[in-house]
Amino acid sequence: MALILFLWIFSLVACKVPEVRVTCIFSEDCILPCSFTPTNGEVKIQWYQQEALILSLQQAEQSLNLGNVKLISDSSVSDGNASLLVKQVDARSRGRYKCVVNNVTLTFAVATVEAPIRSISIDINPSGLIQCSTKDVYPAPVVQWSSEPWLSPAALQPTTRMAPGGKGLFTVDSILKQQNYSLDHIYMCNITSKYGTQTLTSSLQQQEITGFEGKDLVIPSKAPKNLQSFSLVWTFTAANKTTDILTYDSRTRKSRSYWNHAELKEDNALKGNVSLSLKNPGLEHSGIYTCAFLGAETRHVIQTRVVISSSRQGEDFLKFNPWMLGIVAGLIVLLALTLIIKRYRVKSKRNQDSPREDVEIQSINPEKTSEEPQAGNKHMTQPSGSHS
Repeated sequence: MALILFLWIFSLVACKVPEVRVTCIFSEDCILPCSFTPTNGEVKIQWYQQEALILSLQQAEQSLNLGNVKLISDSSVSDGNASLLVKQVDARSRGRYKCVVNNVTLTFAVATVEAPIRSISIDINPSGLIQCSTKDVYPAPVVQWSSEPWLSPAALQPTTRMAPGGKGLFTVDSILKQQNYSLDHIYMCNITSKYGTQTLTSSLQQQEITGFEGKDLVIPSKAPKNLQSFSLVWTFTAANKTTDILTYDSRTRKSRSYWNHAELKEDNALKGNVSLSLKNPGLEHSGIYTCAFLGAETRHVIQTRVVISSSRQGEDFLKFNPWMLGIVAGLIVLLALTLIIKRYRVKSKRNQDSPREDVEIQSINPEKTSEEPQAGNKHMTQPSGSHS
């Protein structure tokens, strides 16, 4: 009975021990709090991780310090501060800690370790697949795809791989197959930390335009409506080589161009229109132009495939195309008139031939009628001659 009462009292005391939850950032120092009421006597401080003693400090005894942990400050112990400093946190630092002062448990600290999602990228790999990726994340995050206009999950069917590295940090690659009408859709990739503390979004939009050599060309690009402040990078890719064109910062409203014949309209950029103006482009400027918006937790990419045609071909097409259409139309009209005239002549000839045939028939029939009466008369006069 006494044992049961003791266990009941112990459970009540244990239930009163406060528990705190602390999120520690990977590779950074983390503090687990613990405080007590200071006294003039000696103080014995112990810290346990998963019931394993990792630190013990007492003035009269030899101190124990295992791993990369220590008290936040030896001088603060006199003020009642027994907080634990965990240095250079890694995956092994997570778990349940216990702070014991003078053999009394004062605090439980549950430490979670997180390597936040610091970057996200989206691109089209050489196989034509859309790839969303991030690296150095812990623990393994959650990846979700969506599109505008909406496509069902069955239509998207992404393939996601999460591989831990040497330090236990994860590298994430999620691949999505493009639809046949991919130019009509914006693909969005969301990577969310396991604890839901952050979500980074990356989206991809594709378009195609055609220009002519020597003719100024505008490559359209607008910032997403929900992106208030951003930095912008325009790049050009051709023959597997990517070069920077210009950069722009919406907060400072400053741009820097690396191409002499490429620029942004500052007045339009203030409104979110960061279309790229190409002055006097040549055939070598055919390729893929990428406009990447970088926000605090958002990355939006617009890829434009640009084809620059020969200016001579373009001018000849624009110059002679109306004449060619006119010539073709004239030939069609001429052919129609020729058929009509030919048909009219054939009909007229038939009308002329019909009366001639009637005249010929009439001219033949009177001869026959004249001969027939003469023969008849001759036949009838013979008896009269013989009778006389």
